[in-house]
Amino acid sequence: MSLEEYLEHYLAWQDMLKFFLIALGALMGCILIVIIFVRAVAAFASGGYKKNLFSKKALNAVQRFYEIIFSGASILSFLSLFYIIDRFMEPGDFRTFWDAHKDFILLLMIVLSIVFNNLIDRILIPLRKISRSEMASVRLAGMLYVILIFIYIKYVYENNNYDGFIMYFLGLMIGRFVYFDVSFRESLKTLKDGIMQIPVMIVGLSCVAFMCYIGFGSKYLLISNGVLVSTFIAHIFLIAGIFLIHHSHIVLLFTGGRYKGTD
Repeated sequence: MSLEEYLEHYLAWQDMLKFFLIALGALMGCILIVIIFVRAVAAFASGGYKKNLFSKKALNAVQRFYEIIFSGASILSFLSLFYIIDRFMEPGDFRTFWDAHKDFILLLMIVLSIVFNNLIDRILIPLRKISRSEMASVRLAGMLYVILIFIYIKYVYENNNYDGFIMYFLGLMIGRFVYFDVSFRESLKTLKDGIMQIPVMIVGLSCVAFMCYIGFGSKYLLISNGVLVSTFIAHIFLIAGIFLIHHSHIVLLFTGGRYKGTD
């Protein structure tokens, strides 16, 4: 299929609407799971403190779930763009330039993904219930999130096209722990902060796995254009769903909290 045929397939509005509704259902299911878990933890508190603790922690956990989706989508966005350009680019001068410098271009795209991530969680869907340190640890877990997606693609779909990406992100993750003049205590704190985000990472991966299962099963998501690109498309629908859910404030019906402020 040509690039135009892929666009025609993915932009069919009936199929887009169906997949968007599936994304909304998957998101609401995951949000309820997060809220139920937080409620179970808050049940050990007492009195009015229990209610306040639940509201605060529930909104924080839900927004960390959002951030793990944003982090994964931001990384996958530019990797997908890199893959599409590399695949569909015609021979010529730019192709020669691309082949000679694509490692540096990939690094630049990963840096741009951070900017894209900031645009999503600070402007498009402001996440005010997460501290900066929490956001940093969620983004660290987001690297592992993407690596696990690559590993899934490699062994389930037996696709070795992304082995270079896996090694690249493993290097980035190791670099977060081992860098010049870092103390052992700081490394342990970074590791601990990342581990604390594993539960929301698992919920995020489960949500994406469900979307991909439905998408590939219904043939809306196509393997032929690259499993990585299709996985990113699933993330686009999830972000659109999060935008609607967040700005409708429907989550407040289950938490009794407020979105204004950071506390």
